[in-house]
Amino acid sequence: MLEIDKVIVLENKEEYLVLDKVNYDGTDYYYIAKINETETDIENNYKLIIVKEKDGNKVIEEVTGEDKLRTILPLFDK
Repeated sequence: MLEIDKVIVLENKEEYLVLDKVNYDGTDYYYIAKINETETDIENNYKLIIVKEKDGNKVIEEVTGEDKLRTILPLFDK
């Protein structure tokens, strides 16, 4: 759904660069980094997200919860 090395804009107007994607248990997880205000680099602000279908629209949800993050984040190192 999302493409690596592409910029996405969240509802709050923050821009993030899609760094990587892994599939775990049938779900695509994306690792994204916030782009700085001058749009020249990324900040030290990273998120793990999924894209879900809700009411016919695609919605980005941040992955939270220590157990889930401990399971998914190491997959990006491979």
